Amino acid sequence: MHQCYYCEQIFESKEKLYEHVEVHSDIERNKEIMDRKKQTEEK
Repeated sequence: MHQCYYCEQIFESKEKLYEHVEVHSDIERNKEIMDRKKQTEEK
């Protein structure tokens, strides 16, 4: 059993966990990019 440290969802295999974690990292990356865009627009 493997657990996602972002949302605590449980997966049967490391492969499934890794695939799932990529979704979170994409979301985080996009959020960061949007935050930067907002900061530059405000200046």
